[in-house]
Amino acid sequence: MIRTPAQTGLNQQFPSLGRVKKPLLRLHSKMTDSRTSRQTSEFLPLLAACHLICLQVAVGRVIIESAEGCIVDRSDRSEDSFRAAFLDCKTGDIVKPPGYLSRFWIAVSLTLILVFSASSVMAVGPKLSKRQQAIKREAERKAREAQRAVAKARNNQIAKTNERETPQVEIKIAPVDASVKSQIVQSAARIDAIIEADLLKRGIPPNPPATDEQFLRRAYLDITGRVPRGRYAWSFLASDRSDKRSLLIDHLLNQPGYASHLFNYWAGVLRLNDNGSGRLYLRPYGDWLKESFEDNVAFDQLVFEMLTAEGKTWENPAVGYKLRDRGMPLDNLNNTVRIFLGTQIGCAQCHDHPFDRWTQKEFYELAAFESGVRTNASPQSDNMPDNKTVNRARETVDEKSARRIRTFVNANRHQVYENPKAVLKFPADYAYDNAGAGEVAKAKVIFGEMPKMEKGQSSREAFANWVTSRDTPRFALTIANRMWKRAMGVGVIEPVDDLRDDTEPMNPELMNFLVDEIKRLDFNLKEFMRIIYHTRTYQRQVSYDGYDATEPYYFPGPVLRRMTAEQVWDSLLTLSIKSPESYLRPDDDEYITALNLDQNSTVQEIAAVATRVTEAQRAMSKAEATQRYKSVTLRRASELPQPLPDAHFLRQFGQTDREIISEGSTEGTVPQLLALFNGPITHMMLEAGSVISTEVTQANGISNRVRIIFLSILGRMPTSDELRIAAGEVRKSQSEGFGNVIWSLLNTREFLFIQ
Repeated sequence: MIRTPAQTGLNQQFPSLGRVKKPLLRLHSKMTDSRTSRQTSEFLPLLAACHLICLQVAVGRVIIESAEGCIVDRSDRSEDSFRAAFLDCKTGDIVKPPGYLSRFWIAVSLTLILVFSASSVMAVGPKLSKRQQAIKREAERKAREAQRAVAKARNNQIAKTNERETPQVEIKIAPVDASVKSQIVQSAARIDAIIEADLLKRGIPPNPPATDEQFLRRAYLDITGRVPRGRYAWSFLASDRSDKRSLLIDHLLNQPGYASHLFNYWAGVLRLNDNGSGRLYLRPYGDWLKESFEDNVAFDQLVFEMLTAEGKTWENPAVGYKLRDRGMPLDNLNNTVRIFLGTQIGCAQCHDHPFDRWTQKEFYELAAFESGVRTNASPQSDNMPDNKTVNRARETVDEKSARRIRTFVNANRHQVYENPKAVLKFPADYAYDNAGAGEVAKAKVIFGEMPKMEKGQSSREAFANWVTSRDTPRFALTIANRMWKRAMGVGVIEPVDDLRDDTEPMNPELMNFLVDEIKRLDFNLKEFMRIIYHTRTYQRQVSYDGYDATEPYYFPGPVLRRMTAEQVWDSLLTLSIKSPESYLRPDDDEYITALNLDQNSTVQEIAAVATRVTEAQRAMSKAEATQRYKSVTLRRASELPQPLPDAHFLRQFGQTDREIISEGSTEGTVPQLLALFNGPITHMMLEAGSVISTEVTQANGISNRVRIIFLSILGRMPTSDELRIAAGEVRKSQSEGFGNVIWSLLNTREFLFIQ
């Protein structure tokens, strides 16, 4: 919704502009003279304010803040900081769009006039007079009426979703540290120096710098997991600030999408699953992980908590890591070493490793650290009702309810505790002469120094300290290598989870520096990724030949990658509904309250659990169905159930089933083709009232509307040939032509791949 004074009568609309009135009137006159009136009539009217004038051609979003009471549109809360970051102007400046737009008479796309000593585009002026408030309120009322009139004429779920007030959700994201920016730049330069020296030695030229269009789209997809909307792309491309890339990186790292996208990555690696057999409820574990990324908890701390937590998932969500492999402690150990230490020792669980040095004895000695870990309720637990009380409660209800009570009581038994007296013995079929069958295995690490056992410390905690120690040879290396691969598409060591004693990094000096940096940053993943994104290497064009796993890759630039399933989904959602990050999973507090039992639970409370839990489940299911389009729930991938059914769009595009350690698949399939050709996720973008439909509709003229489509889907402007072909389709098919252009671009390789 655009709230703006009429183009004519600028002097009457802004009688108190003072010093800037005359230059504005001259510019207004110039824009509307007889030679250019036809072209300028296609664009938004000129808006003036004391602190900020922001004109965005063909996009239809205007933010104005003024000491004199001009209108402020804050329907998109993230837009204010975005514009503030990139539009830096002086009084009378005209910010021109990219040079290749001039041929289309878009000579003035953003006009910013700052007067006096304003230090920020969001400066707040004096309190408005009652008259000014009345004018402002009347303008807002009329604008709301106009919006309601348009929305009323539409009758589809997308329009209804975007018509409703966006949920007021406050997602607090730990910001980047502004005080260390110079160190970030220095570290990035050091990485570039190492890589470029290696390329020079090998006679390999680095890839050319990425264009602003390529960098913008890549940064959005890599940091927040989605494409930028057309108006954001326009603002970035229009800016001539030399530091706009750095500003964009920091801006995106401070957005909720950063935590959402990082969660999607680790959800696949950690095999997150909301539920398990026997009413195992693991959703609190996933929610905790997401919140930890929002808070930017140091990664070594995060892993330590997963390895040492005790209790039920809703009491201490980090126990979900152990409960995910409930009853399979040796498998969980193998997963721990593979995920966090980049080493595969699973074969040694049954016999000496045939391709590496690990023996079955070493495996059991390492497992002995966690010999006391149990994934059921302790007999002495005070967070469980006693069996006598449970049986008495079951006697008071019918047979069906009695079975439900037993099921829900068992759900409370899924918890983690440690029995310090427990030991691990070698299996009865142990076949080697370095230990005896049934002999107690003594705890010992497989590399690095043995952890010191502090007084009162359990062996399990000692193991967690060893895994996450900066002195453990492979923890920092594995996490740094994983994060480098997330940005560049290839690890310095490949594969990232199969390190061996003779493994050679593709660039040893680079790997050593990355390890030193992640230690220096105390495993702060956000600041570590910030360094990588600031490198020239990351900001180069991609290697279109991709990566040959049989040959080393020396990083002349990132490799060409297809979007992950989550990136495709979140991008399509971004182009369909406004503020998708504001739509979160329904709260499960009521369900947890109904399910939770402890030693103080009475017969009546236990008997009521059968109906309470069922009612809470129904309420959650009802809440899940409140925001749907043709049975598709309109929330970002991180806010959907984990994992999704096989037939879901995300699974069709390669989201992992969470059964094995995986980052998902990016291979093309026929179902993917059909989903983009004629699936509901594509149709919702074409509905009246979708974000892209609204932005296209608000633009004037066929050419501008086509440009908005290209900016929104591909992150770039159309070539002259593309503009001619697309405009011809629109003229031929009328209103359906725009939908045909959108549909065509969605089904291109360019949309699906990250350049």
